[in-house]
Amino acid sequence: MRRKNAEELTDGQAVGLVLAGQTDVFAVLVDRHKDYLCALLSRHLPPSDVAEIAQDSFVHAFEKLGQLREAEAFRGWLSSIAVRRCLRHWRAAASRREVSLSGNGPDGQDGHDWLEIFMAQDCMERHEEHARQAEAKALVAGLMEHLSAEDRLALGLFYAREHPVAEIAAMLDWTVEKVKVRLHRARKSMAKTLRELVLRGE
Repeated sequence: MRRKNAEELTDGQAVGLVLAGQTDVFAVLVDRHKDYLCALLSRHLPPSDVAEIAQDSFVHAFEKLGQLREAEAFRGWLSSIAVRRCLRHWRAAASRREVSLSGNGPDGQDGHDWLEIFMAQDCMERHEEHARQAEAKALVAGLMEHLSAEDRLALGLFYAREHPVAEIAAMLDWTVEKVKVRLHRARKSMAKTLRELVLRGE
């Protein structure tokens, strides 16, 4: 198939051709959605892990393409795959206790780059001065360190304003009520931790 014709395909048409045996057409889907997927992942992962998990998400999507119920919903389905891999990443990190959000530099810049991107449009724009940005970034990261992988990811998806509650539920294969409970619990947990820090004078 010529490149020009391939680019004119809808996602549904491309999916159909791949399933019919024209596997090279999957490259059209990769090219079309790679920037979106990397942007999504960069809000929830350390920068060093984005490319690997994006590739893994595309590979899984290719292997399981036959399970996609609505061909035109490829992008949303791909997002769900990627988000679940983010969840797997943080679960593994928590179990290994090898990933720290405290950073390597004096203001935690290295370790918090992912969080700054992830919270930029919601929280960090409120802090115009660099010192206040660093302080807020370190505080949020420290509070989120106490959350479970599931709560951290749900909170991230919601406050990054990428997806409404119903879409988050679909991506994580949860009920809407479970997402709401997770968000409420995460906010309550962060507030409790913050109060404890204040009382200790930290």
